[in-house]
Amino acid sequence: MKRHFLIVVIVWIFVAPPAIHAQDPFAAPPGGADPFGGGDAFGAAPMPAGDAPFGAPAAAADASGAPEIEPLPDPLVLELQRYSQGDNQELALAIRGAVQISDWNQVAAFLDILNAKPLSDADAAVVANTIRANYLLRIQQHPELSDAQRAVIGKVIAGARKYAEDRNRIGTQIKRLESTSPGERLDAISQLRSGGLAAVAELAAAYVSDPPLVARPQLLDVLGQFDDQGPLALRQFALYGKAAARGHALQALVALDVSGSMPDLVSAYHGENANETERSAAEKGFAAAGLRGIPSSREAEIYLSQRLQRAIDLASRATNDGRLQRIWQLDEAQKALQWQDVPQHVALAREAADAATRYRRLKDSDPEAQVAAELADLSYRLMTNPYYGSEADFAIRYGKQGPSQDQIVQLQKTLAAATQQRNEYAAIAAIRLLKQTATSKLMLSNGAAPTLLVETTMHSTPRVRYEAGIAAAEINYRGGYSGSSDLLHRWLEMSALKRRPTALILEARKHLTRDKLSWLESLGYDVEVVGSVADLLRRIEAGGDIQLLLATSQPYDRQITETVDLIRRRPLGGEFPILIYCQPSKTLWDEDLREPILDRSEKIIVDVAGSESAIAAAEEPNETGLPRVRRTEIYQDTSLGERFRALRARHAVQEERIRIQQSLGVRWPAPLAVVEEITSPQGLGQMIRDLNSSLPMPAMTSNERRLYVDAAMVALARVANPDEPNNPYDFRSHEQELTSAIQAGGFSTEGLTLLSTLGTPNSQLTLANLVDSMLLPLSVRQAAAQAFAASVQRFGTRIDRESVARQYERYNAAAEDSDRAALGVILDAMEQRANATSR
Repeated sequence: MKRHFLIVVIVWIFVAPPAIHAQDPFAAPPGGADPFGGGDAFGAAPMPAGDAPFGAPAAAADASGAPEIEPLPDPLVLELQRYSQGDNQELALAIRGAVQISDWNQVAAFLDILNAKPLSDADAAVVANTIRANYLLRIQQHPELSDAQRAVIGKVIAGARKYAEDRNRIGTQIKRLESTSPGERLDAISQLRSGGLAAVAELAAAYVSDPPLVARPQLLDVLGQFDDQGPLALRQFALYGKAAARGHALQALVALDVSGSMPDLVSAYHGENANETERSAAEKGFAAAGLRGIPSSREAEIYLSQRLQRAIDLASRATNDGRLQRIWQLDEAQKALQWQDVPQHVALAREAADAATRYRRLKDSDPEAQVAAELADLSYRLMTNPYYGSEADFAIRYGKQGPSQDQIVQLQKTLAAATQQRNEYAAIAAIRLLKQTATSKLMLSNGAAPTLLVETTMHSTPRVRYEAGIAAAEINYRGGYSGSSDLLHRWLEMSALKRRPTALILEARKHLTRDKLSWLESLGYDVEVVGSVADLLRRIEAGGDIQLLLATSQPYDRQITETVDLIRRRPLGGEFPILIYCQPSKTLWDEDLREPILDRSEKIIVDVAGSESAIAAAEEPNETGLPRVRRTEIYQDTSLGERFRALRARHAVQEERIRIQQSLGVRWPAPLAVVEEITSPQGLGQMIRDLNSSLPMPAMTSNERRLYVDAAMVALARVANPDEPNNPYDFRSHEQELTSAIQAGGFSTEGLTLLSTLGTPNSQLTLANLVDSMLLPLSVRQAAAQAFAASVQRFGTRIDRESVARQYERYNAAAEDSDRAALGVILDAMEQRANATSR
């Protein structure tokens, strides 16, 4: 039975598929008709040919009868809007939530609500902490928000920072460190950490105070959580604090940063004014650092002097590249710390000044190192206070009794070292302090060589030589001395300074100066073009605030390297930046690339004979060792010839630049750059900024130039007395220069007095013409009339008869009483001198 069943199953497997296919209920009948009445199993209509598988949607019978369905509002947005109507914290939560879902319309609406609320610093701190820093940054940088809406976030951040840095609040948090509740102590630490640098300053002040606000170990634990800022702040107390504060600061430095505080420990142990607390802390620091013993005084002197010299070298090499660095400083009361982000070169100067303070604490020190310490200290003081060197600064530095003779000599040595090392800050500070001594020894030398102060009036930097000129004028030594003519030239140079700085262009080809001249003028320079090196040297000797020389690489009367050497060797040409440009021109390649010659085969034959050219350099040398001259054949193709010319000229320019750079090298420390070509004012401006960044001091401003002009007029008026027997200054031979300078200065009172003192026909005629000039203010004209009267009373009437008659004509033609009164002063002065009257 089972065998028969198996046979039936096998037969069914082979027979079933054809049987099932034959009985397909959806198959078309033999006649081809659809059993469902159409071509589709689900309807009478066949499948449409378009993309819609079920056909196009049926049109509505009446559009006005079907109401539109509005989308439901987002529940999250509704919840955020509800939160925005609450207090400040809830509004901040709404702003944060809207930023998280990137709904910037809601963010803008919430910011408008926040802007309408008056926020205290505490409220701003709550809002800022709730929104969180990353979302505050996103809001400030989002472009779809208005400036006013972004400004709201700026106010919130500023208020939160002010609240976090509030000194009273930080003091309260410091006192909470002694709480018996661990949670309160942790909260106090968190609040202090949010206070940032303000908390560091208060913690350091609390640590060194006697007695401290809380236990010193607790303060030290919190200070250690601020990375390197704690030791940096404490180091100021160790250097400049009171005696007790210095000892406590050293104890903290031993615990926080013993290796970085080794200079402070050495200086404190061997310091002349060190106390027992400092020495004890230094001994513990030496032991903690693993030293075998205590450094001797000689070892301390060598160690600190090397540290000082290294700091000075770093400060001298620093450039003003815009990078910032944080410094700490103690106030005058030696109680509170302040921090400030300053340019990096200022921060390095501060480190050098700190190194100088450590060195000067030693009992025995080397004289040269003392000069270096003085130089570092003065440099930093002038960097932070451009007016340092006043009478008050002099009294603070040397006391009421003033400096001793040894201190004056030390100051002169510092000035000499500053000029030698191109430290203009220290030079100016030393000059101003020497000026306060008012000793004639600064002017009078025992030989033909001038004194250091007079010699400094020939310094290559305008600011330094002008300060020396002002100091010499205020000392007011009236006897003869070596260098008096140079000093007079310096005052005349100062009086002729212009409102804008001067830029010189060395270029004989006028068509190459047009663009550069206009570009420099647009950058704020008064531009002067000189065609030869000889004219350039004469212009540099005339002085002025020359801040740039733009020179061609091919002056026709000198080689450019020789030109640079001549400029830098001039007393007034050693510091201003020089920018040398190499421009393609025929003179660069006409010796190497001769004009194309057409031979009989109608090919262009070109001589490539230049030993400096890239093409000839690839040639094999001949018997003499020089590059072989080859004749390059180029088919007559104008475009190919032009490309060859351009390529050859470009190679020549590159070779010229490289040759000049290699020749000049680092021969001179003053800024110099060689470029291939200047093609735009933007490029020229960037080149000038790069050069100026390496200057020892920033360029002189227009306000400084105005102050120096006024100071020169005062100096000239003070020393101008041609009739004085021992007067070393020949003013009358420079009358034209003085008159031009007085006119450029706006006819100040000092300038009019100077014209009156000259007593020459031209000076009296100039004063008389000023009185009649209706373009000038009445006060200036009246002052000119008084100056004319004083000159006539002293020297007599020096103008000719025609000029005298012209004054009467002006008086008779004057319509205003004020004009007649001013002109009447002139007539009365002349008549009184001649014992005559016009009445």
